Amino acid sequence: MIGTISALLISYWYYKNALKKGKNAILHAALGFGFYLVPALLWTIFVTPHLRDAVSHSPGQIMSFFANYAFVIVGISCAVWVKYKHF
Repeated sequence: MIGTISALLISYWYYKNALKKGKNAILHAALGFGFYLVPALLWTIFVTPHLRDAVSHSPGQIMSFFANYAFVIVGISCAVWVKYKHF
């Protein structure tokens, strides 16, 4: 749920910024969604299983929370980085 909300907020942010600059807003919203989704998916596929394995050996509330929601932080940070670096 939090990942979906984050993706929609990133898309909206790209959309509004493109409107201000007079560019194709739908394309930029789709790009923002992709710049969030691809890194988040890659993190979920390749890193999250290892984090969950580590949590199972050393359970802790903060580490468990991080293992479950780190993909959101990774997706947001990648989308923000691309936005400020290339747009």
